[in-house]
Amino acid sequence: MGKTNKDNRHTVGKLSDILPDNALNTLRTRVAALRQLTQDSAELGEDMSRIVADIRAVPAPGDDMFVFTPKLAQNVQLLKTVFRDCDDVKFRFFKTAGRQALLVSLDGMTDTPTLEDNILKPLMQAKTSNFDLQQFIEEKLTVATVNIEIYANNAVEAVMSGNALVMIDGIADILSVGATKHVKRDVSIANIEENIRGPQDAFNETLVDNIVLIRRRAKDPNIKVRIVEVGERSKTGVAIVYSANLVKPGLSEEVERRLKSLSTDKVLVSKVVEDAMVEHPWTPFPQLESTERPEKMLSAVYEGRVGIIVDNTPASIIVPATYASIMHAVEDYTMPASVACLIRFTRHVAAFIAIYTPALYIAVVSFHPGMLPTGLAISIAELRLRTPFPSFLEAIMMEVLLELFQEAVARLPKKLAGAASMVGGFVIGTTVVQAGLVNPLLVVVTSVTAIASYVMPYYSFGLALRSLRLPILFLAATLGLYGVMLGLIFVTVHLCSLRNFGESYLGGILDVDLWPDWKEGLVRLPQKFMKLRPVEFGAQDMKRRGDN
Repeated sequence: MGKTNKDNRHTVGKLSDILPDNALNTLRTRVAALRQLTQDSAELGEDMSRIVADIRAVPAPGDDMFVFTPKLAQNVQLLKTVFRDCDDVKFRFFKTAGRQALLVSLDGMTDTPTLEDNILKPLMQAKTSNFDLQQFIEEKLTVATVNIEIYANNAVEAVMSGNALVMIDGIADILSVGATKHVKRDVSIANIEENIRGPQDAFNETLVDNIVLIRRRAKDPNIKVRIVEVGERSKTGVAIVYSANLVKPGLSEEVERRLKSLSTDKVLVSKVVEDAMVEHPWTPFPQLESTERPEKMLSAVYEGRVGIIVDNTPASIIVPATYASIMHAVEDYTMPASVACLIRFTRHVAAFIAIYTPALYIAVVSFHPGMLPTGLAISIAELRLRTPFPSFLEAIMMEVLLELFQEAVARLPKKLAGAASMVGGFVIGTTVVQAGLVNPLLVVVTSVTAIASYVMPYYSFGLALRSLRLPILFLAATLGLYGVMLGLIFVTVHLCSLRNFGESYLGGILDVDLWPDWKEGLVRLPQKFMKLRPVEFGAQDMKRRGDN
């Protein structure tokens, strides 16, 4: 715009001087306000959707989300509210017997050919105007698993489990069709509990496959499988496996009670279930057996114990567990009895070495050198003169290096684990000795201790032994052999005090009333001598049928 001054000359002015509402700052403020209004509208729409869903859920019985109605349009709106922002949930509309129908499935977890051939095709070919759902299921549908759902929670859970829902206008009942097919790992060899002569198949992450591995090994109708769901949100399936005519009375019911009392929103690994099973959560010793081998679980079931298979994890659980059962390995039953006895006895000795050997070294060298032969005492004294630290600090240093090395190897990829092992062995075995930081004899003691902990057939038990090494070291460094004896008494008393599902952890090998169990606990006699089941697990039928 131009305007005239005193000299009648035209000058150029700002548009905002004439229209102040169009100023740039004002427009920016209005745009920001518009964006905020849009965001508030979206939030209001979500709140309204939730309110509508809550209003529709009012007449639903119990904790159900809502109630299905005969009107398909209302049911579709309810399901779309539940599956809002779930783009992998597919809605397929079609016609059947002159009525509008809907197929709801989860993409990637349902078998599409099964739905097309056994569900959609028979339904779309139905021409009867007087449609009888039950008669149609019995005469036309060829799928093996068909359920009629009347509760919304069950229907929604069926969809999220891989089943398909069929809804027909004018019928309030919902069909749940079993058509689950999803990505899973095939049954493969055991990665942890390897063996040479035993079976090579192991549990995987699929609950159904794991149950089949049990059933394939025992065609016994007394083997019962009860499935419960745990996890408020994850809805994880957990199978309880037991022998009805062998299990200790009340054991399977107690396992199921503890599973149902598990208060958590998710169960992704079996360790969560283990925490619900144990009675002493602070002890380092494993109170349950974990296995990936079906034959090991079935053997435990035939002893009167209970197996627990958790969906989405290959690590299954056996309860109750004792020290004697944890020290068993699958290899013990695939070799001659004399060799198995020797190896099993070696494990018990290795358990003692893994805890007490460094402490005995510190106690004898620091407090009781007179117990050693003269030549060995002089040799150790000469070696200690070359190191600047006391024996206790040397032992602590070696334990820290050993733990760092073990954790590094366990966390590294397999391609790097070999190189890390070489570097760690060089640092621990050679460099610290050449640098004069550690006594060479202590390196030998630490290495023997580490190897002894690796002998344990159950990895968690080896971790427990490693965790007790430092406390016993402190006792040995302060009280000498008296401290070692105190530590030994404390550990033994603690093991005897542990009880789970009514069974003593260590009592089986210390109770003389249970001496028949020693033939399969401390040692392993030939099979023809093991005519009775373990007494401590309280099986209803003690005799093993089929023995001569």
